[in-house]
Amino acid sequence: MLRNHAIVWILSASIATMSCASPPPPTDTVGAEGQVSPAALGETAAGDVQDRGVSKAPGAAALGMQVSPGRIVKPGLIEIAPVYPGEFAVRTQNGFYLTAINGGGRTTDPIVVTSSTAAGPWEKFKIMIANPQTSHDKFFQTANGNYLTAVNGGGMSANVLHSDATQANDWERFRLLNLGGYTPGYYAIQTIKGFYMTAVGAGGRYQDAIHTDAREIKGWEQFRITKCGDPGSGYEYAVMAADGEFLASTNYENKLGFGLAARPSEAEMKYKLVRQNDGTYALQTASGRYLTALGGGGQVEKYNSKYYTPDCGIFSPCIGGSAPIFHTDATQIQAWEKFRIVDQGNCTYAIQTSSGFYAGIYKDASGVMLLTTRRDGAPTPNEKFHLVVFGLASPVVIQ
Repeated sequence: MLRNHAIVWILSASIATMSCASPPPPTDTVGAEGQVSPAALGETAAGDVQDRGVSKAPGAAALGMQVSPGRIVKPGLIEIAPVYPGEFAVRTQNGFYLTAINGGGRTTDPIVVTSSTAAGPWEKFKIMIANPQTSHDKFFQTANGNYLTAVNGGGMSANVLHSDATQANDWERFRLLNLGGYTPGYYAIQTIKGFYMTAVGAGGRYQDAIHTDAREIKGWEQFRITKCGDPGSGYEYAVMAADGEFLASTNYENKLGFGLAARPSEAEMKYKLVRQNDGTYALQTASGRYLTALGGGGQVEKYNSKYYTPDCGIFSPCIGGSAPIFHTDATQIQAWEKFRIVDQGNCTYAIQTSSGFYAGIYKDASGVMLLTTRRDGAPTPNEKFHLVVFGLASPVVIQ
């Protein structure tokens, strides 16, 4: 069901072309989904930049994305609506947040900065989707209800972004590319003209913070999108602890495990949140099974230097590990598979087990970071988790 039925109607009339002083857009293919040239997507090619209006939406089928159905609209109009619950925060590779100063409504610097290490109202965005979809189908709405604008459609290193748009037109369109691989949860953000958004220095800047002239995706062009507010039901997330590690399943020599991992694969770290009738959530793994908190919580993970190779010694190495306090083999949802996902108001969440204890992380005497489900509350960052969002990648639209 669409939330906040604020609908923006956009005329899709024929638009006169005009010259543009920005450099030509990139044409190379980059990213897990493939970055294709604007011409290949049926969009405006270099030298044919359209006016400030909205380009006509292609009448083609969109692949790889499900969008909630909207109202019937007149021919030639595009409907835009928030199809995702809650809001989102955008983080740079160094963990800084994109901030829309004053919650939007600005055309002079500072407009969007990357100096914040915590999420407040100005760091929260709604993500809208165009319907019918195009390859650049995403719109970022600020706390005040304005849209982010890539000035000139991208290709800028000064006067880069505005946050005063009240209608979503071409320059407000962005494409999200899932980078996949062993950088799961990272996206590249592409402007309508095919350039990539750059967080200069990977974040931490109040001035000269954002560029939109990158022709390829490197570290500064990688962004993590995390959930804020209502996580919804049926959406997929990775659960990231305060130290940047993820809750992940493991399999070493057919010995199943579960713990913190710095660079797990997408399948090892991805969970579908399934809301239950009592308001709790089950976390479904990529294999279709469910996460279990052993004993319903109240457990402390302990490290054993000989966990995987108990007979190791002089002639063979010892592979350390820990006896997991979570399992991932449940085929049904019972009490131990139910968790309360408690919104902390700052784009983090506490995870409460069925026994009432909370999950958290701690460092043992040897310096190993481990999990616990024996916390009485969530008073520190060690009991708060980020939900890193999957499933936001823009579709490839076939003409």
